[in-house]
Amino acid sequence: MRLTVKFQLHEPLVLPINYQQILQGFIYQTLGDDEFTTFLHDAGYRSGKRFFKLFTFSRLFGKNKIDLKNKQIIFYDEITWYVSSILYPFIQKLCQNLLKTSVIHLAGSPIWVQEVSYINIQINGRCYQINMLSPITVYSTYEEESGKKKTQFFDPNDPAFPVLIEKNLLKKYEAFYGEAPEDRSFSIKPLKVHHRDKVITRYKHFIINAWGGTYEIQSSPALIQFAHAVGLGGKNSQGFGMFEIVN
Repeated sequence: MRLTVKFQLHEPLVLPINYQQILQGFIYQTLGDDEFTTFLHDAGYRSGKRFFKLFTFSRLFGKNKIDLKNKQIIFYDEITWYVSSILYPFIQKLCQNLLKTSVIHLAGSPIWVQEVSYINIQINGRCYQINMLSPITVYSTYEEESGKKKTQFFDPNDPAFPVLIEKNLLKKYEAFYGEAPEDRSFSIKPLKVHHRDKVITRYKHFIINAWGGTYEIQSSPALIQFAHAVGLGGKNSQGFGMFEIVN
């Protein structure tokens, strides 16, 4: 389940280059249901020791200019944004509250809600080409001998990349449905991923390495459908791992 949101700008919208946290906060604020929002923010759905929010969102798309000196991105005219989840109440509440409000504030700037549309793509095939609407991050956290925790990020050509994506997706599936899918296999391989597709993002006090680009995925229609709703890789609710199907 996915929302396409179009905003109209009457004046330039200035955001920090790393604006994912602003969008995440906007989502929680717009849901408008304190109990549901608190559940998602503080807990979510559990699989083993892991908790998942089961939603994701894209970058902002539209005419823009990067101000490297001030570490800002400036948007003009119109913005398109995508938000996705397997949770029907999440999509319903977000859609309703966006439609109720003609003007919202993002980072203190007014923007106008021009259009909100709902999409539910039906997946029937087992192999698709996808483009990332927000970069995908794959990582493993371990403890050094000193006791300090360290995070290692993997690029799309690393053998660990597809293994960790499959493992993460299965955990999210089990967290939501309470059981593993009948077909547990999920494969992903890079098709068009260049060095310029690497995205280094600061989220709060953490540095996150992620990758855009084009990939091929293969799995059962049910698992691809689920991945399309919740995103691939880690940190989906922080604005990572959302994709569109291009064939």
